[in-house]
Amino acid sequence: MQSSMLDSLLGENPRERIATGTLAAATVIVGASIVADGSPAKVLNGIAGLTWFASSGLFVLEGKARGSSTLQWVGITALTSVVAFVIKPSDIVLASIGFVPAAFLAGIRVKRDPMLWAKMIPALYLPLHIGTAVLKAAGRSALGMDASIRSEPPPTAAVVPFVMLAAAMVGGWLAIRVRGRVR
Repeated sequence: MQSSMLDSLLGENPRERIATGTLAAATVIVGASIVADGSPAKVLNGIAGLTWFASSGLFVLEGKARGSSTLQWVGITALTSVVAFVIKPSDIVLASIGFVPAAFLAGIRVKRDPMLWAKMIPALYLPLHIGTAVLKAAGRSALGMDASIRSEPPPTAAVVPFVMLAAAMVGGWLAIRVRGRVR
């Protein structure tokens, strides 16, 4: 793989590379927490959540440092909210086919840094997924339905977070290729 393509995937500067690495680590820790049982699973889940949120913060800082517009933030938040509302964190099929077009759309619509904005989708997914889950539960409760938020994930759920990140990077790469912006 060419160095410029690798730089595009991982990040153009140290903060983006750290954000990408932190998000990748969070996906692995989430997978380990799903595979584990009992107290270790709970500890790993907590660590994974903190790691994912740290990555989100780093991506937001990087987006702001690159002079992103309010419209970009509204767009990425709306797009990720739709993704978080539709794609369950345990559904490998939806994650596989949902994150590619979402990340492609994020990457193709921005004026610069398409890979950064493509990776922003999985980075912001967990915070927005939690927000949409709370809204879903509140809506279900208001309708007199079961307001349960958590369920037992299938075994394939352990790889779904990594699939989300990988699919988003594929979407970002496609956006770069379509725009002719391979560095």
